[in-house]
Amino acid sequence: MKEKLFWAGIFVIILSYIGNYIYFHTKQLDAPIFLEHFYELTMNEEDETTLPFYYLTNKSDQSDVNFVRIDGVEAYAESNADFMWETQAPQFEQEYTHHYLKSVYVSLPPEFEGDGPLSFSEMEVHFSDGKTVQANIGKVILHKSMENPNVLETRIGSSSNQHREEKSMVALQPIAIEKIEIPFASDLSDDILMKVDLDQDRLNELEKLMTGANPPTWFDEERDKEWSDLPGVLLNEDLLPLNLKQNEWIRFMMQFNPERDSYFQFSIKLFGTTESGEKFVRELPINDQPDLDQEAINRIIKAKESGETNEF
Repeated sequence: MKEKLFWAGIFVIILSYIGNYIYFHTKQLDAPIFLEHFYELTMNEEDETTLPFYYLTNKSDQSDVNFVRIDGVEAYAESNADFMWETQAPQFEQEYTHHYLKSVYVSLPPEFEGDGPLSFSEMEVHFSDGKTVQANIGKVILHKSMENPNVLETRIGSSSNQHREEKSMVALQPIAIEKIEIPFASDLSDDILMKVDLDQDRLNELEKLMTGANPPTWFDEERDKEWSDLPGVLLNEDLLPLNLKQNEWIRFMMQFNPERDSYFQFSIKLFGTTESGEKFVRELPINDQPDLDQEAINRIIKAKESGETNEF
């Protein structure tokens, strides 16, 4: 009887081992998976423009990115491991049950731009183990720098772990803001909300911060409020144009979808005209990263593996 129980126990252990082995291998990636990025930036005129891209790998994958090709042109790549010289431990942005989230920094020289904006949605990524991945990375647009009149001065800017950003600005001359453009509108229409606050009595209280005084009570209290409880009016076409006199304040508040899986690095653009008739474009820089828990990682992997095969 004892012998039968012994062999039955051994059989259960073997089955458990086989089951765990099969489960482990079902969670392994055939190739690294790049996440979605929405980048729109101005290229550096005299130096390289460096962009971070994020991807998932198996924990057992010790390879790094050697270089990438964009539209057939090679670009230099530097992984987060390249910044660590004295450790053999794996370097990553975040650790999950079976995978690491890693980053690679791709440097584009000024000549990459050519005659017009550079845009791409794929990169050919070459890894140190010889593997090559045709990666769908989202959407990237890089522009030449342009001269614009300085019409709005940022006095206060802040961001929070609630995926919010705000900028309070003062008009340096009379202006009319006639159009507000959010990049990638067709892709991000559900991921970005924007409010405009023109309450001059309240906003003028922020002037005290410029002399080192404490912020008004309402400024700190609003950090903990729900988006729906914040002051201001939701951005819509009926709100425009926004007319500002010299020294009047305007406050922009942005809320980004905390459940999204994509990385943001772009500017919301304000198009308008000065009182003298001069056109201007004022940019509000945005840089926001998603919060990716294990559930989000599982969802990303499932969507990517069912929709594309990117190794060759």
